[in-house]
Amino acid sequence: MNLDWTYEEFSAFAMLYAASIDAEIDPEEEALIQQRLDERSYQRIKAVFEECSDAECINTILDYQKKFMQDEAGRNKLLNDFKKVFEADHRYTAI
Repeated sequence: MNLDWTYEEFSAFAMLYAASIDAEIDPEEEALIQQRLDERSYQRIKAVFEECSDAECINTILDYQKKFMQDEAGRNKLLNDFKKVFEADHRYTAI
């Protein structure tokens, strides 16, 4: 896996995975994720995501753990990005 992604590229990939958890990526979720990158970069990351199985997505996220999630601040940053995706379609409720 290419470990040369910027945080924005990595988080877009991870957010696509999070958005797909309910079997589809809603337009609101995709619009939020697209804002992170220019169109070319977004299409490149989305193409990688679409080629990955669930296991490959998880492994990719884990591969970036040392680069972007070494400390609590890094983990919280990604969790906040996930929360934005979950709230984008206005159907997310915290348990």
